[in-house]
Amino acid sequence: MTTVEDIQGISITLTRLLELLEVEEDEDDYVIRKSTGYAFKKTMSMVLEAHSVMGNSFPRASASTDYEGGVRLTWKKVDSERTVRLFCPANSEQAMDVYYCTDTDYGIEDVFSVLTLVHRLEWFNEE
Repeated sequence: MTTVEDIQGISITLTRLLELLEVEEDEDDYVIRKSTGYAFKKTMSMVLEAHSVMGNSFPRASASTDYEGGVRLTWKKVDSERTVRLFCPANSEQAMDVYYCTDTDYGIEDVFSVLTLVHRLEWFNEE
């Protein structure tokens, strides 16, 4: 039986990602608050594909943009030092990356397929 808690991760992540589209264009010297169409579509596709592989174990993420309109999703555990960040650039000229870290280890991986993200999110979910 699926519970509300089981679907909470994907629901919260999708809501936060959609909020990036609702923000009015507000460019200043430091941040573009609205994502580019490319970054939004690429990130949304990656999230939906990862959820289709992971099912209800997909964890919730926060969403933000960078100064060029790229999208950043961040998964951070409250009770541990584990963090995963998915970076989707503003355009197709750069690669999508996954950054991961603990208090003793860190790294960056290019995302060649959804399995790269799934692997890191499964690592993130480990106790």
